[in-house]
Amino acid sequence: MLTNSDKKDSIETAPYTIQLDDTFYKISKYYSITLEDLIEANPSKDPDNIRVGDTLCIPLPLQKINFYTGFEYYTIKESDTIYKLAKKFNISINALLKANSNINPDALLPGQIICIPKPWNSYRNSTYKIGFMYPTRWAKISSLHYEGVDGFFRISSMSSIQELEEACKEEAYHKLKPYGSQPEIVLTTAAGLKACLAIPSEDQPMEMKKQAAIIIQYPQEVEIDNQYHNHLIIWVDKEHMYDIKNSLIFLD
Repeated sequence: MLTNSDKKDSIETAPYTIQLDDTFYKISKYYSITLEDLIEANPSKDPDNIRVGDTLCIPLPLQKINFYTGFEYYTIKESDTIYKLAKKFNISINALLKANSNINPDALLPGQIICIPKPWNSYRNSTYKIGFMYPTRWAKISSLHYEGVDGFFRISSMSSIQELEEACKEEAYHKLKPYGSQPEIVLTTAAGLKACLAIPSEDQPMEMKKQAAIIIQYPQEVEIDNQYHNHLIIWVDKEHMYDIKNSLIFLD
């Protein structure tokens, strides 16, 4: 059980200026915290007698559910609020405030540039023996395919090709030209293993949705559907290719 000192160590706080018609209950719901925690964080305030313009301390629990990697920038518009932005980008208010400790959540300024943390979840597949991070906002299409408005991934494997370079060329230079007429092959590593990237050229067909490919040579053959496979392939949109490659791990 947490003691009071433990609880103080596990939270951060942000200021909030009381608005007309605010109540402690409404504010606690707005920030997804308990009414008890809000009262405890403001011992000098009477919950039944708050005044417009007064400042409250909002306790912000440290985020442990999502993994955040990188940021994107957003310019505040006239009608924006912290609540609307958190909903728009599918992140918690706490995470948004922690990423922008210099802003006043009750006085956002049009034209102001803020950081939007990118929340990522963990994907694991015991059959293909891999794990990596993917954007939380992507929906599950199947156990091997996740997709969102800004990208996707699908996974598969190759069983007939022995050498990595051969596998890369077969994928990148397929006769149907899924990566355009001049795809680039980049030799690299992923999770410490030999890998390559198939990067599309500018004339890639639009229906391919900017698909790139990550091909990794398994450390040893993996049995999938009664066949032995020596290469893993991850089809992913070009913008998220390096994020997924750099978070890749192989499972025992």
